[in-house]
Amino acid sequence: MFLSEDDLVREPVLLCSHSVDEAIAIFGRVPYFSLPVQDETGAYRGMICVRTLLFAAEELRAKGDIADNLTQLKAQRLTTRHDRIDLSIYNDVVPFVDEADKLIGFMRAKLIGRKTSRYFRQIAEMERKILEASHNGILAIDNAGKIVIFNPAAERILGRKRQEVIGRHIGELDPNMGMLDALNQMTPMTGVRTQINGVSILSNRTPLVYEGECVGAMSVFLDLSEYDFVCSQLQTSNSVVKELDAIFENSYDGFYIADNKGRVTRVNSAWEKICGFPRAEILGKTAHELVDSKWYDKSAAVAALEQRKTVTLLVNILEGPRKGNQVMATGTPMFDDNGELLQIVVNVRDMTDLEQLQRQLEATVELNQRYVSELEQIRLQQLKMDDLVAKSPAMQRVVEMAARIATVDSTLLIMGESGVGKEVITNKIHSLSRRKNQPFIKLNCGAIPENLLESELFGYAGGAFTGAKKDGKPGMFELASGGTLFLDEIGELPLGLQVKLLRVLQEKTLTRVGGVKPISVDVRVIAATNKDLPTLVKAGVFRDDLYYRLNVFGIQIPPLRQRREDIPPLLHEMLRKVNQKYSMQKRFSTAAVERLVNYDWPGNVREMENLVERLVVLVNEPYIDPCHLPETMQGKIETVVDGSEAVVLNRVVPYKQAVEELEALLLERAFGEHGSTRKVARVLEVNQSTIVRKMKQYQITRYDA
Repeated sequence: MFLSEDDLVREPVLLCSHSVDEAIAIFGRVPYFSLPVQDETGAYRGMICVRTLLFAAEELRAKGDIADNLTQLKAQRLTTRHDRIDLSIYNDVVPFVDEADKLIGFMRAKLIGRKTSRYFRQIAEMERKILEASHNGILAIDNAGKIVIFNPAAERILGRKRQEVIGRHIGELDPNMGMLDALNQMTPMTGVRTQINGVSILSNRTPLVYEGECVGAMSVFLDLSEYDFVCSQLQTSNSVVKELDAIFENSYDGFYIADNKGRVTRVNSAWEKICGFPRAEILGKTAHELVDSKWYDKSAAVAALEQRKTVTLLVNILEGPRKGNQVMATGTPMFDDNGELLQIVVNVRDMTDLEQLQRQLEATVELNQRYVSELEQIRLQQLKMDDLVAKSPAMQRVVEMAARIATVDSTLLIMGESGVGKEVITNKIHSLSRRKNQPFIKLNCGAIPENLLESELFGYAGGAFTGAKKDGKPGMFELASGGTLFLDEIGELPLGLQVKLLRVLQEKTLTRVGGVKPISVDVRVIAATNKDLPTLVKAGVFRDDLYYRLNVFGIQIPPLRQRREDIPPLLHEMLRKVNQKYSMQKRFSTAAVERLVNYDWPGNVREMENLVERLVVLVNEPYIDPCHLPETMQGKIETVVDGSEAVVLNRVVPYKQAVEELEALLLERAFGEHGSTRKVARVLEVNQSTIVRKMKQYQITRYDA
């Protein structure tokens, strides 16, 4: 109520026992023209106006009589309660009585009027603001159909200004006359879809009835486009919620959510699996209850609630099928914009699985590091062998094997024809080994007489034979101790020395010729031969046990005729070195390279080195052509009737091989003359794709010095 008891006036109050003169005297002391009257019990009897008293006093005196009390006067009965006001009778004050009709005080009528006016102005302002703030459109008409209310939302939705529609008939705005139906039929209409001013709206229409008479109608409506947008947003939100629910439920990690009191509200399947408790037994319980019940020894949710920050704990499960397991639990508090705690999200992971994965990861990382280290070492070794020409797959395998073997100290046997580069490979292996800073001793077993070979290998003691030094002499094994000993032409080693060499390889000790004292040696032995040792073993001229001891690792270097891809780059590398040596700038013609590629090179790389140096020195022209080559390397060329050249093979080979060699020679020559696959295809009258395919087949590349 807008009036309060603090506004009530308790005194003065007239009593029924007061005489008229007493009552007039009381009025003379107060600023009121009327006062309430009550009896001795406090019951309200009515109102007395001072004017009434004065007139009554004059009449009584004229009769010669004065009333003893006010009960002889007729008091105006104004039954006003403290929760109800009745101003139907004019008085300057208004009495207030309780439910038992007891007088509790009175109040000036003007004050009541001011407060009433203020109250209803506040109500009116509140209603106006509600209309202004409403997101829905509100439109009202009077009983004549004229628009009397049109709020801002109605302006926004219908696109019409208030001043344009207020006072106009609703039919001008709503041709469907829907609101007039609600007005005339006095029946509410809900969920009505209609078009107003070209806008689709959804409205509720209500008749306004006062004292049984319809005084108007009101419509509350919204823009259907906004409604559809809200529905779309709601659908999207539902989709997101379903997606998040699916993620929550199918997460590998266990989750449960507790409210701001620690009470569990949600649990996912992973949590059930990790902790071993069914969600039905968890939901509704608090984190404190779970700890108190000894389900587990501590709770990340409790810690997060108390500390109001993210907390991670190792939790031991004390009950259930997962009893004895340890889980890692992280409790994260969630706050609203005002800093109020909303809920706790707890994430758990099985430390048993994690520890196993950690062990597997550590083992994998360790293995990976070992592989990386080995591969890096091999790669570095390979890079250091880049000065070796190895374009052919066969030679690339040799280089890769040499790079691997260089990292160990095992005995090595290198096999291959004379001149293939066995010593070059041996030099590389030593330079890449851990013994690279130690001695590297070379001994050709076929170049030293048999009677001197033993003393060269193992040394001799003082006075061992006539002409021997007094202090003796160390052999190659002693000189190479700590480093590498290269025994070339090992197949020429006599059988008697093979036994002594085997003993040194096995026992790592030797005894000098004529000596008795064993000497320890630390030597890596690399042997090389151009002979077929297995055949020598079968013939009994080479010990099988020595062969197996030497052949811990074996490298077979192919001859040049089996790796023709290496011939052009070898030629140009040798040419570069010889040109530099003699300060010249000679170059090979393409035709000369073709001839040399098809040559079988019985002397291999050594023969090639000698040939290149001879050609550079003897040829006076800047280009070395086929005519400058030795006769054995030029091939036979016959001239046919039309003056063109016909190639004749120097040896009998299988038909398919002859065709392929001729086809390769033809392509190389055509490419050397014309320089591009497109021109070669045009000259040979075939498709360019055929030329490309054939060049790949024969590994043809143009080499211009």
